Amino acid sequence: MTQQRDFDAAAHTWDEEPRRVKLAGEIAAGIMAEVELSSQWDGLDIGCGTGLVTLNLAPHLRSMLGIDSSCGMLDKLAEKVKATGMTNIKTALCDLASGEMPAGTFHLITSAMTLHHIQEPSALLARLKSHVYPGGMVAFADLDAEDGSFHDDVTGVYHHGFSRIELTRLLEYAGYVSISVKQAAIIEKNDRSYPVLLAVAQA
Repeated sequence: MTQQRDFDAAAHTWDEEPRRVKLAGEIAAGIMAEVELSSQWDGLDIGCGTGLVTLNLAPHLRSMLGIDSSCGMLDKLAEKVKATGMTNIKTALCDLASGEMPAGTFHLITSAMTLHHIQEPSALLARLKSHVYPGGMVAFADLDAEDGSFHDDVTGVYHHGFSRIELTRLLEYAGYVSISVKQAAIIEKNDRSYPVLLAVAQA
């Protein structure tokens, strides 16, 4: 069984990696280009980490709930929320890998680089669908299928990305419609380029 990475230990310096900040901005921009956000919407960002995507999307929504299994990551997000004075962001500790789900229903559910840490993403996507309003949207960004070279530490990594076909099939199997999968960004790492895909679908 794959061990879980200690994201609490990584939280303190997580935002110091420029590549992560850049990627989050590109993913958020990709979501906003594909989904017409509304100030009447409530959003959920799963595996939110320190909130790099959460903070980009929240100003365009009525509310945003960021959930993560790492207290350290959520503490960093809470610090940033306090510093910015934003009042529409809340956080909750939630271990999706163990089947935990937040309460409530949302107009938009997002994630960035989270699915490859979930052993059974098909089951997660199906559970999430019951938390989306009919006609609501989901937007999940993750690595395109790669050869396993992306992660220097594969602790907690269950999938080496997902192809466009895989993402489409996962969403179809979970009952989503109007599925679109596009490239959202490219990560340059160790002299290699790793595409990041953004899958958008309707519940």
